[in-house]
Order: sequence, then structure tokens, then C-alpha cells
Amino acid sequence: MENHAADNQSYVWRPATSITKSFSISRFQEYQILKAIESTTIGPKALHINDRGLLVEWIEGESLTDNLAFDSLLKVMTRIHNIDTQKVPVAAFNYTARVDHYWMLIENHLKLDPYVEIYQKWRHAPNLADVGHCLCHFDLAGYNMVDTEMGKRVIDWEYSAIADPRLDLTLSIDIYEENPLESVYRYCQLREVEGVDDWVEGVLAWKPRATMMAMLWYLLAYQLWGEEDFLRQAEKLASSFCS
Repeated sequence: MENHAADNQSYVWRPATSITKSFSISRFQEYQILKAIESTTIGPKALHINDRGLLVEWIEGESLTDNLAFDSLLKVMTRIHNIDTQKVPVAAFNYTARVDHYWMLIENHLKLDPYVEIYQKWRHAPNLADVGHCLCHFDLAGYNMVDTEMGKRVIDWEYSAIADPRLDLTLSIDIYEENPLESVYRYCQLREVEGVDDWVEGVLAWKPRATMMAMLWYLLAYQLWGEEDFLRQAEKLASSFCS
């Protein structure tokens, strides 16, 4: 929701509701992250927080929904992943806790066999070589990026967390349907990361788990909003496990 104040500045009100609670979204955590990274100017300024929601600045510029090259996205992602996590005072992301939370809220009539099997098989995080934790956006795509006079900036940090960067990378690769190997090699090149094999292995291991998490998100979204598109997306993701 965009608002215009007396100083001619535009702001966005990001409410805290039963919906945000269902998706494990904390406006307070979002506020802490935006405050911690304010000096980077990559995100909007967080201006005010209370128990009803969060007020952030409106970022003026051109939405990159339809015209963002994946290489440009990777450059922005590496900038985010290189932010010093010591300055970001939030707890680390817990994958199993997140998918269990979604599953717990989904009503029994939606818990059909394919969903049950996929959830049970992939609900644990993979056992991987440690590449460290980073600040991750977890929904980085053109629809959450704006081209501005200051360069590309990122909005909608509600899912952001400290986590394995390979999961963040996997999510964006899936959104863009990019080649995982090529994407990982390019990411490692941009970030000057060695041990590329650990990154490839990690992205491939996170892929089914990221798909399962998205599947549960769509099922929960269907339950909350009743839009058939959400159910179709959940069914499409479930069927991808068979192919």
C-alpha cells in the first residue's frame, strides 16, 4: 500500500496480519534487516515499526519484472550475500521448522497422498559441506527489483533471513528456469568463490526441497485466499517430482 506524505515523499505500509503470521513473516525481523543494511542502499529505508506493521520508503524507478537478465540478478544476489552478517541481528533460517509450520497450518482435506509423500521425503535440510551463512532474500526476481538512479535496488524483504546461500540461489534459478550448473559457476565467478563443487552439490540438493517448500506455500495460499491458480501451481510442483 503506497502512501504520500506532506513532504511529497511516498511510503509503503507493510501490515502485520493473520496472513503474514501464517507464512512465518515477521515485520519486526524485516525491520531489523532493513535497518542493518541501510548503508548499502540496496533495499528501502525502514522508517517505523509497530505491532500493526512496518513503514518503508517507496523506491522510485522502473520495475524489472519483465526485463531482467539473470546475470544482472546474480550480480545483485552476490552483493546481498557479501553483506556482513555480524551486523544483521536475526536468528538463522530453519528450513525444517518453516516447512513443518506450513504443513501444520494446511487443512487435512488438502493433505492428499502426493503432497504427504513429498513433504515427508524432503522435510529435512540436506547434509552438505559448510559454505557459511549469508543474508538471503529468498524471493529475488525482477518483480522484486527496481532500476533506479542509484542502480538496481531490491524490495519486499519479508522472507529474508540468514541462511545457506545455496538455497537462495536455488530459488532464483527455479523462478527463471535457468541451468543450475551454468548458474552456479557464474555465481561463484562473480563472488570469487572457490570449491565450486560444494556449491553445485548444494544447489542440486536444495532443489527438491525448495520445490517442496514452494508447493506447501501454494497450498497454504490456496487455503487462505481460495484462488484456484494457487492450487494449480501446487499441483504442478507436485507433479514435477514424478518427471
